Amino acid sequence: MTVIAMGSIIGQVPLQVSTPSDPLDAPPTGRTRFLTQVIHEIIHAQLPALPWAGAAAAAAAILLGGAYFVAAVTGHPIGVLLRDANAIARQPNYFGAIDHAEVLLMSGAAWIALFTATLKRDRSVLFLALGGALSGLLALDNLYMLHESAWRFHLNEQVIFSLYGVLLLLTVFTSFREFLQTPFVLLGVGAALFAAAVLVDAIPPGILPLPTGIEDSLELVGTCFWSAYFVKCSWDVLVARRDPALD
Repeated sequence: MTVIAMGSIIGQVPLQVSTPSDPLDAPPTGRTRFLTQVIHEIIHAQLPALPWAGAAAAAAAILLGGAYFVAAVTGHPIGVLLRDANAIARQPNYFGAIDHAEVLLMSGAAWIALFTATLKRDRSVLFLALGGALSGLLALDNLYMLHESAWRFHLNEQVIFSLYGVLLLLTVFTSFREFLQTPFVLLGVGAALFAAAVLVDAIPPGILPLPTGIEDSLELVGTCFWSAYFVKCSWDVLVARRDPALD
């Protein structure tokens, strides 16, 4: 739309002023452009998260579905599976605190090793993947008392321990050359302490004057050495990846 302003003096050139016919046709201001850009960047940043959101929803569905299934089979309320065990039993929150710390150490080492394995492109990826998987299995055993519950599946505890030993040997010998270049003394100490804890557990009560808690103490120290080993191996891989000259 064009507005013509006529002067009062004859012969004056008309002044033409152009105005937008619709306010929406006006060019966006600097603030509007900034907000539009921010919204676009936020949406663009969230799009890659959609598959992970689906994975999170699937994991939640599996866990909740399993909890409701167990509750239905056992006849227990769903709360006994979702709440903290100490809260359910009305025990002090420090009950089992050190055992929980063991689970955190072992599971942390497992996830670190598994994540680092995804960054490798040589044979050592198998070593870290198997070591991380075995560490995760040991963490699950400690958390859910797998070897103590082996009798439910008509298995002996020694069968479970033998399986762990075979997996450890498989981890070592599938990448033996890479293994020799690692600080394997840490892993050896951890494995030896685990074996000692198993032997102490197998000794009938009263045979030897062993101090109370010796088995769990051996397991705790072994967990620290085991976790330190796989964290150190993962650290070395990440440092070598940052500086290829060290690889």
